[in-house]
Amino acid sequence: MRLHLCAMVALLVGCTAPPSSPEVPEWPVASTPSLTIGSDDARPGHDLSKVTGARMQQGVIVVANSGSNELQRFDSTGKLLGIEGRRGNGPGEFTGNIGLSPAPGDSLYVFDNENLRWSIHDASGHYGRTLTGGAQALARPVLLYHRAMVRTAAGALVPAWMLALLDSLPESVPGSPARQARVDDLGFLWIQDSGSNGAWNVYAGGGAPVGRVALPAGFDLFQEGRDFVLGRALDSADQETVRVYHVARPTGLDVAPAQPSGAVPTSDAASKSGMFADINGIMTAQEMFYANHGAYTSNGDSLGARLSSGAELVLTAGDKRHWAGILYHRASRTTCGVSVGFPSPEGWLDGTAFCGR
Repeated sequence: MRLHLCAMVALLVGCTAPPSSPEVPEWPVASTPSLTIGSDDARPGHDLSKVTGARMQQGVIVVANSGSNELQRFDSTGKLLGIEGRRGNGPGEFTGNIGLSPAPGDSLYVFDNENLRWSIHDASGHYGRTLTGGAQALARPVLLYHRAMVRTAAGALVPAWMLALLDSLPESVPGSPARQARVDDLGFLWIQDSGSNGAWNVYAGGGAPVGRVALPAGFDLFQEGRDFVLGRALDSADQETVRVYHVARPTGLDVAPAQPSGAVPTSDAASKSGMFADINGIMTAQEMFYANHGAYTSNGDSLGARLSSGAELVLTAGDKRHWAGILYHRASRTTCGVSVGFPSPEGWLDGTAFCGR
């Protein structure tokens, strides 16, 4: 008869087993995509290239294909229905990274980070009008808070419980990747921590997560629906594809509890000034690194940059086309960031640093 080690020791010196933490329920993800949109589905000259966003609404999938300055529309079977936009500065035309964000009434907000403007389109991607106010017409859908990049709808208020939850999570170890957070279509918060290997914990409010979602390796998430996730991946020939995977969300978790919104705190002015100076130095160091290596780095230690603000540098991306990073000042809990090149997070301006939202 085999005895548990703790039980054996207890007979001699006494031993109490540590309390077990409740396991987070797994939300199974299908092993194969239910839909794949790739080069075989495109018209000549309209292959997927530099896909920067995708949304599925009312059975139509709108893909932001920044490589061709277009919004491509597909039906639920992956059939190409039509193309909206072209390169230019006129209404409904694009020149930069195209960002997509949900808007009221199943419409879409579309951001062009070179034309510096937001426009509103219907669920099928048809152009409606350009919003007044330029790049500041809507609050950024990707904000920075407590060393995390938080994706929500453009202009949407962030529920207070989400900010409180991010504050309650253990502080990341210096040098670890930035925490990622996303608000899904039903109002739940998905959080990915460093070392999670592609897994996301899903929260419905304060307290323990209500689910865990493990996504395929190399899958860039664009949308989290009621029973699906939609994003970008590379096929065996390194061609960009847009894929949909079924997710088994448990019944009873169809709507997150309604709670009051909270304001993203104003950045500490003194910390912000010093962090902006550091970001300028990092940008110079990245350009020097690119000149010597033909690519930007995602390893902050490779830059040898000296940070006078006391903030921690976390580079979130670095390759031949772009780099992005954030600075986190622990004492003031100020988070600032910048993105250079292609692609950039939705609502961010190329090479322009900012803090918070």
